[in-house]
This record gives sequence, structure tokens and C-alpha cells, in this order.
Amino acid sequence: MSQANGNVESKDSNLPPWLPRISLENAVRAQIGDFEKILSVTPQCSSAGDNYSTLMIRLLVEVELIDHSAKSVSFVLKTQHNNEVMAAILNKLKLFQKEEQMYHNILPKFEKLYADAGKTIQFAPKAFKIDQDLGEDYVLLEDLHPKSFKNGNRLAGLNLEHMQQVLEKLAAFHAASACYVEHYGMFSEDFTVGVFSETNRQLLQEFNASGAFLAQLKKWKNAEKIYDKLANSDEYLVDRLLQNQQVSMKEFNVLNHGDCWNYNIMFQYDAFGKIKETLFVDFQVGKYGSPANDLYYLILSSAAPDIKIAKFDYLVRYYFDHLIDNLKLLQYHRPLPKLKNLHAALLRNGLAAYMVVSKVLPVVMLEKTDNGNLENCQNDDSKVKAAMYTNQKYVQIMTDLLPWLDNRGLLDWK
Repeated sequence: MSQANGNVESKDSNLPPWLPRISLENAVRAQIGDFEKILSVTPQCSSAGDNYSTLMIRLLVEVELIDHSAKSVSFVLKTQHNNEVMAAILNKLKLFQKEEQMYHNILPKFEKLYADAGKTIQFAPKAFKIDQDLGEDYVLLEDLHPKSFKNGNRLAGLNLEHMQQVLEKLAAFHAASACYVEHYGMFSEDFTVGVFSETNRQLLQEFNASGAFLAQLKKWKNAEKIYDKLANSDEYLVDRLLQNQQVSMKEFNVLNHGDCWNYNIMFQYDAFGKIKETLFVDFQVGKYGSPANDLYYLILSSAAPDIKIAKFDYLVRYYFDHLIDNLKLLQYHRPLPKLKNLHAALLRNGLAAYMVVSKVLPVVMLEKTDNGNLENCQNDDSKVKAAMYTNQKYVQIMTDLLPWLDNRGLLDWK
């Protein structure tokens, strides 16, 4: 519990040692207006397995108002684990710096572009700053749970209604990013290159190693030809990644969310269960480039199995129509993209589809585990990876997905 000055006290060893020094007066004022004083701040760590690379702490704040009544307000503080190895990786990849830029600079400009065009839109929870600079990496956000936001069912996947809502918001996000470049200039190298630089080759090699996936693929029924096609892919996969993620200025490009899957999408429902609002969270790996990246990531990782393939082209069309509507609303000055060009981009970016189904989908479909974090999944021989790739629900979906990818030529990236 905190003292009346609003600072946090906690003896939990999982919490960062600098947490007791933070002060939240400005953040509280931004949320509820003037108040008398902060009575207490109680930190709650999220449960293990919920997060892969960062520590999420809910801060429960008790406030005394001007009329001396009490009010509760809460925030989510996202910061680094006390794990030195993970902290070093996050620092090398500048993930916190990117996310801070997104919440405090880029997303407000996206929303202003729409406001100037007469449309109110919100892409993410509101972001705040702690009262003093402690020299630590963090993002402080409004807590969406009191507003009844929640994730869709991760294991079941998102049904058609949910996918349409997400694609509408994603199309609006992408359109804003294209118009942002016209208004403010190109995104920084943190977003145009991001993690896909030669200096990160070793990390990319480690995180994208396919040994555990290929070992199981070899055992699957009717997968011999696909296994043969991919058997030595680790030898050239990072080369292809670095090539494919270079931005071609001849194409229509957007700022991809980069990690657009179920757990990074929050839904708010009305009393009848209808979706009222859809927001994105977790903006650490945004990357400027083809919208094909986000489309593959979202649809192949998070759409329900019965629509993942059956409705794929419909979902692309649904996204495209909303993208065009938003580009027109924002008065995009360059030639509008064509649907055939988007499909051509999807064909060219088959590696992105393979990366999702072989690296992201198995994590999405894994039953909750205390070991389900990025560090454990990094080790190709880990128990977590064995569980991921032998999960029968995953294997079942892949018996449909892999031939679909292969029939579209999406595995021909050697």
C-alpha cells in the first residue's frame, strides 16, 4: 500500500525495484479530474503465462476527491521483467522506445487525422506518463477492464463478426498510417527497418529456428512433399526475412501493427453482447511495409478454424473495402491501391504466412502454461516447443492449412 503522497510500496520480488518511487498524480488527474490526494496504490502482477516478453502490473489507486469521498481508478504499467537476458534483448531491439513513440506520438496523430476529417476514432487505450522521469523503460496505460473490455476466446478463435470488427479497425489504422507519411514524413528507421536488420541476424536466427516444427512436420500424415520443401529452410530463412522486409516504395505500404493476434485485441460489448468497440494493445514491433504482413498475422493466427481458409479471400476483400473508404475520407493523395495489387502482395509475402502458422499459431493454440513465455519458446529443444507442435488441435488445423499455403505458392520462397 502507498502513503498519502501516492508512491507505491511493495515487497513482491517480481516487481521492479524502482516501482516505489513512482508518482501518479498527473495520470490520475487526466483520468478523473481534480482530487484531494491519492490514498493508496496497490500493485498486482499479472499471472504467469499471460505475457511473453514484458511484465504487466495493474495499479489499483484509491483517491480522495475534493468532497472527501473516495474513488478507485486503475492503470496498467508495462515494463521490463527483472530477467537480465530478456531485458538485454528488449533494449537491443528498442521495443519499449518504439511502443512509447506509438502511444505518445504516432497514435494521437492517427486519431487527429480522423478528427480533422470529422470522424471520432480510438485505436488503443489512453497512455499517461508518471510524474517524474526515473530513467526506466515503461508504458503506463488506462486499464480497459473496468470498461468491460476483454479478449476473444483464444483457443476457439474469432468468429466472423469479431473478425469484421477487427479488420475495420485495422483498415482504419493502416489508412491513417499511409496518410501520416503524407502529413508528417516517413516513419523513423525503428519502424521502416525495425528488428529486421543485419545486426540482429543472430537473434532472428534463434527466434525463428524451425527445428522443432520440422521435426514434427516430418511425422505428420501426407506431409512428405511439404517437409522436403522446407527441410533445409533454416539455412536461408533469415536471408529471405531480411530481403522481404525491405520496404519497396513502389508498393502501397502501411505501418503494420506487427503482433496483431487475439491477445492484443480488446473488445467491448453492449448489454446484448454486440461489439461496441475494438482496441489494439502492444505496439512494440510495428513495422512499415506491405499490409500483407498484418493480414496474414491476424487471419492465420486468430480467425476461427472454420473461417480461416474458407473466408480468407472474403476477409481480405472486407479489409480492402474499408481501407479504401478510410483513405478517401482522409483525402489520401496518391493513387488508391487496387485489390489485385493487394492479392499480389499477399502472394509475394508467402514467407510471412509460413512464419505465422509455424511460429505464432502454435503458441496461440497452446493451453495456458506457466512456461508460456518468449524465453522458454526460444529454446528449440524446450518442453514448451514440444507441447506446441504435438498439440493435436494445432496438428489438425495444419493438415488443412499447409496444403492451402502450398497450393497458393506461399511456400515457394526458397
